Amino acid sequence: MVEKEFKVFKVPVTFFFLGVLFIIIGANGPDLAGTFSRPPNASSWSTSESLINAFTYVPMMIGINFLLVFATTFSIAFYLWQKNR
Repeated sequence: MVEKEFKVFKVPVTFFFLGVLFIIIGANGPDLAGTFSRPPNASSWSTSESLINAFTYVPMMIGINFLLVFATTFSIAFYLWQKNR
């Protein structure tokens, strides 16, 4: 019975975890940009500022959008859950 009641919250919780994951990836953007821009067998290299910004801001924007979708779907799911009780 409890599983059936909370089944409607699976989609919002998934969006929440995806949002948090993308925000964490965006917070580690400069490190990831340095890792992905490293040429094979290179001991020193430089990473452009635009690549660092891309690895930082794009995942952050995706994460914020997932959190907004979470808020919307959670509100709808909570409304339907309250309506059916």
